[in-house]
Amino acid sequence: MSYQAGRPENVLRRAEDLININQPDVALQNLYTFITAKRTKNIEPTNTQLLEIFKLFISLAVNNRLSKDIKDALYQYKKMAQNSSGTSGFENLEQLTKYFITIANSKLDEARSKANVAAEVAIEKSVASAAAAQKVIGSIDDDEEGEDDETFTFNVSPEDILLSSVTTDDTTDRSNKEFFLPWLRFAWESYRTVLELLRGNNKLESSYCQVTLQAFQFCVKYERKSEFKRLCEILKTHLLSFTKEYDDSVNLSNPDTLQRFLDTRFQQLNTAVELELWKESFKSIEEVHGLMKLSKRTPKPIAMINYYNNLAKIFQVSNNYVYATAARQKLFQLLIQSPVITDAELKENASIHLVTSLSIPLLEYFDHSFSAQSDLVDAEFFKRKNNKLSSLLNLNEIPTRESLLGSSTLKEVLKYADSEIVQLYTLLEKSFNPLSFHSSVNSILNNIAETDKYAPYVEPLKKVFISKIISKVSTLYESIKFDFLYKICTFENAGFNYDEFTFEDIVTNGQYTGLIKADIEFDEEAGVINFTDKLYVTPTSKVNSRLYDLRRALSSAIGLINVQQSADVEKERQAKIIKSAKENFEDEKKTILQTAALIKERAELLLETKKNEKLAAEREKAEEALRKKRAEEERIQQENEKRENDKREKTQMSILMENKKTLVNEINSKGVIHIKFEDVKDMSEDDIRALRAEKLDAESKKLEEQTDAIVKRADYIERAQRQYEIPILEKEIEKDVSKQREEYNAMKAKNLEQSQKSHEEALHVKERLARFVPTYEEYAKKLDALVSDTVEQRKKKAAEAFEAEKKARIEAFIEAKKREFLEEARRQAEEERAEIEAAKEAERVRAQAAKEEERRRYAADPDRAEYESLMAKSKLSMSEKLKLRRLALKYTN
Repeated sequence: MSYQAGRPENVLRRAEDLININQPDVALQNLYTFITAKRTKNIEPTNTQLLEIFKLFISLAVNNRLSKDIKDALYQYKKMAQNSSGTSGFENLEQLTKYFITIANSKLDEARSKANVAAEVAIEKSVASAAAAQKVIGSIDDDEEGEDDETFTFNVSPEDILLSSVTTDDTTDRSNKEFFLPWLRFAWESYRTVLELLRGNNKLESSYCQVTLQAFQFCVKYERKSEFKRLCEILKTHLLSFTKEYDDSVNLSNPDTLQRFLDTRFQQLNTAVELELWKESFKSIEEVHGLMKLSKRTPKPIAMINYYNNLAKIFQVSNNYVYATAARQKLFQLLIQSPVITDAELKENASIHLVTSLSIPLLEYFDHSFSAQSDLVDAEFFKRKNNKLSSLLNLNEIPTRESLLGSSTLKEVLKYADSEIVQLYTLLEKSFNPLSFHSSVNSILNNIAETDKYAPYVEPLKKVFISKIISKVSTLYESIKFDFLYKICTFENAGFNYDEFTFEDIVTNGQYTGLIKADIEFDEEAGVINFTDKLYVTPTSKVNSRLYDLRRALSSAIGLINVQQSADVEKERQAKIIKSAKENFEDEKKTILQTAALIKERAELLLETKKNEKLAAEREKAEEALRKKRAEEERIQQENEKRENDKREKTQMSILMENKKTLVNEINSKGVIHIKFEDVKDMSEDDIRALRAEKLDAESKKLEEQTDAIVKRADYIERAQRQYEIPILEKEIEKDVSKQREEYNAMKAKNLEQSQKSHEEALHVKERLARFVPTYEEYAKKLDALVSDTVEQRKKKAAEAFEAEKKARIEAFIEAKKREFLEEARRQAEEERAEIEAAKEAERVRAQAAKEEERRRYAADPDRAEYESLMAKSKLSMSEKLKLRRLALKYTN
């Protein structure tokens, strides 16, 4: 039995030993084999060593970014936890998923640090290269100015000049692609894997929500908008799958579970708004609203504040200021009830609410009605859309500009809003004067344009101002100069103004958009705009219409003044209504009874229909369960077969890759050429060998070319140096020859002068010493005679001493030779004597041995001894002869 199928502690110890000897790949393969083995399924998931094995496998697999293998291992552990009793297995599974996410995030942080360091190094190198290139360019310019300098050399390579042209942005992108992006993709895959693993189980729902929040933080931290979109789709798919009921499924009817998922969706909404993904934000709003409908608990005020705040931002981005104002209204109603809200926060929200209210266009629904009337879209579309948006805000009716500006909440808003915004509201809605409005609000508009929080409202406010001025002027005037109209629509701040062409287009199209309820005639020559009321076509109709308006106004005034008469009329009308109701009571009673009978009959029919449908549904459910069971069995069988095939293919691929690595390492170890394994991992071994031969040929050719180039360059440089040196050397030689000739002549003259002087001095000395010559010769003769006598005496003494020493040495030599001869004779005599004694001793030993051998033989065979003794005798008796004959027959045969 192999160790993979052994006990977990043995497998763990074996893996740790392999890691200690620097073989993590082998340890990883062994752990994967153990985890996917059939026998491992029978181990309790609460086993401590098993948990450590999974952690070690995850850490090794993360280092190699093997997300698929980690996914297989985690699903294997989940199956073990599901098959075991208790919740300890699921707790360990949560621990493994947290460990996996933690390691993936730590590796991502390390990769980001490496990318930053690599980018900084590359940028520093690029800056240094740019500086070196600039220095070279400056040196070249200086060289062009001073052409006499022939000793200029380049201190920068062409690679440095090329690197100097690379931007730092490209360097950062390359560093991120090399170090950061692979780990970023791996971290995203880890979140997806864990979410798919934890979904759909009520024992894992808390960890599922926690990992979801971590995934949101991941998207925000690294600004991954595409991953966040995909994450929202995944979470929506998971939420839809929770409606299916099975063992350990997530039950959304549980208040705690529903609240947990509702908090997750609120965080999803916040993340979408932070990333400015407004489409996903609106989808998140719909999911939050759907979950709030299912919840039996009242949402927390802080959650609803967050909900309405984000909803207002979404509507504002989509330029839907009606619903943005409605959301701000709901938000303000919650904020004003909050005990922790500060006056500054309340003032800020009230001001934004009021500005949003004023930004609502005057003709919000005209485009919708125009499109519906023109059959461009279905009118029901806008109705469904408005009903849906109203339901998101929990409104009973569709909001309008008039209803929002006339609501009771706005009165509270006016108490807390900025005084300038309140003043703008008063000038625009309460005391609007189209002629003086532009001069009254200039200071207010300047402050609004300079305030960052009001900047998004400049464009909608501009449209409202211009629309209201034009609409009001068209009802007050029959004609007006265009220049004057443009003047009263122009403000000091340029952000609130239109150019003349755009303004003219707005006025011209006003009668079609419903902004101007009159026909427009534009007199180009006079520069005058004429407004003709559509209702007042003739003078008579104008008078009748004015009288009708006067009658309606007077009737309303009389009703307000004469209250008692109005009350009597109302009582009389109510009495008539009661009398009519009594007369129709019997008919209505009969109709109600008939309706009740019909309802009862239909209820019985409906009950029977539901019963039949329930039975059919149960049969269909049983058949569906049977089909699912068979499909699940087939799927499990297919997965097992696929797993075995994948395992076999992976083993074969691993062996093939190992052989390729060995071949590549063997090629690279020689140091002649270098091949990257990533470049040849998809090639066969024969192709790799062919590539090696090709690279060797190319390297050989390259080396030969480089050698030839170096030789040519060296030869060229040597020739150039010699050609340059020859004239200079010739000049130097001529200078040296002339200098040496001058020195020689000077020295020759000096030596001649010294020689003459020395000769004269020697002659003078010779003359002085000539008188001492006879005395010297006489003394020398006497000295020679004395020396010769002394020498003869010494020679004689030496000869006598020599003869005496010679005689003594001869006598000593003769005496020594005598002693040596006598010693040699004595030694030879002793050796001969010792040899004789040794021979005698050996003979004695042999005789003794023969006797001993004979004695032993006779002792072993007495007849033999007797036979030999009889044979040795010369005379035998008769009895001895007979015995000898008998013994001879015995020993001769």
